[in-house]
Amino acid sequence: MKHQRVLVLVLLLVLALYCKENEAASFPWNCASLNGVCRQGVCLPSELYFGPLGCGKGSLCCVSHFL
Repeated sequence: MKHQRVLVLVLLLVLALYCKENEAASFPWNCASLNGVCRQGVCLPSELYFGPLGCGKGSLCCVSHFL
């Protein structure tokens, strides 16, 4: 019984780490698919802010036109 508990805990840990690693991949779109640019800080006045969307930590996805 103890081995089963350890196995379940290990599987849950691996699943949690996998989900955390692929958190950005859960969306069907990203900054590149929107023809956006990852910028540090702020977007240009002519660009729309679309959140991090696959950009690195501290970067923003800036899209100049949506369609």
